[in-house]
Amino acid sequence: MKKIKSKFDRIYDSDDDAEKKDFYQQRKDELQKYVDDTRVEMDGLSAINYRWAGEYVKVVIPDMPYEFMQGFDPRLPVVLGGIPNEEGLSLITLRIKRHRWYPKILKTGDPVVISVGWRRFQTIPTYFMNDRIKNRMLKYSPEHMHCSAAVYGPYIQPGTGFCAYFMKRAHNFGVAATGSVLENSQAIDVVKKIKLTGFPEKILKHTAYVKRMFNSSLEVAKFEGAAIKTVSGIRGQIKKAFGNNGVFRATFEDRIKASDIVFLRAFHTIPIKKFYNPITSLLSLTYMRSIAEIRRSKNMAVPNKKDSHYKPIERVVKRFNPLRVPKALEAELPFKSKTKQVKTDNNVRAVVMDKRDKR
Repeated sequence: MKKIKSKFDRIYDSDDDAEKKDFYQQRKDELQKYVDDTRVEMDGLSAINYRWAGEYVKVVIPDMPYEFMQGFDPRLPVVLGGIPNEEGLSLITLRIKRHRWYPKILKTGDPVVISVGWRRFQTIPTYFMNDRIKNRMLKYSPEHMHCSAAVYGPYIQPGTGFCAYFMKRAHNFGVAATGSVLENSQAIDVVKKIKLTGFPEKILKHTAYVKRMFNSSLEVAKFEGAAIKTVSGIRGQIKKAFGNNGVFRATFEDRIKASDIVFLRAFHTIPIKKFYNPITSLLSLTYMRSIAEIRRSKNMAVPNKKDSHYKPIERVVKRFNPLRVPKALEAELPFKSKTKQVKTDNNVRAVVMDKRDKR
């Protein structure tokens, strides 16, 4: 207790000539001394051209576009400089969700403007969903849940929030989507499901030569060992190319028919479009339009492809030959497994015992 009282007396009951300082005042004095020492050292270095914070400077920028002076407004601030570690371009993975007030869903390939930090740039997103095995491409963004998007742009710190909108505003609410940055990388593997079809050319016992699925032996070599399947459910595997016209040899669990169609279900890697268009406020702006906007401006109709129309599926019922068991094999079968031949006489009349039913 005496130690605490003596410490209190030293701080607050000192002589009148001594300056009473608390911890805050001591820190302020130390910082001020550091600033003064720095000014003295910097004044000695006359070769370095520097300015202290709070001073006005004049900046001369050569080759300034004339549009900048036409649209310049002195009431709006202009940021000079940049961030050294965010100057390069890379592929960016975003976690994105359509804004609930925006009336339409987002489509892969439609250019959008990403506003993140000090930057605004137009890019072409590719939406996908990760199923813990692969990144599967989505043609449209989900309506009420998050998905991922791959875009091309400058390095952005992971965890930074952003908002996305379209250049031409066609709805009352402008913000199309919001989200955050996940990572920056040089390659993002986004795959799309494809189905290839082929037809038997030559059928042996459990082996068949399939045509019209590939166009060259090089394509067959990429899919060697892949699993295939027929319409009737017979599974098989691609073995080797036969010739240079895309025909290959495949083995199956059972003998297939000439009318069977062979399917190959696989995944194709989608290349991410590397498009980066920075949005400037004071310069002439040229931006990319979507296909729908171009068709609307030129009064062009949507191409009508006959192959894209849904057609009624007409499947011919296959009639298989009846099962014929050899007599020698049937003789060795137990009685319950043998075929029963029951003789019926169609001339026998039905006897009705009830008088009311006779009328």
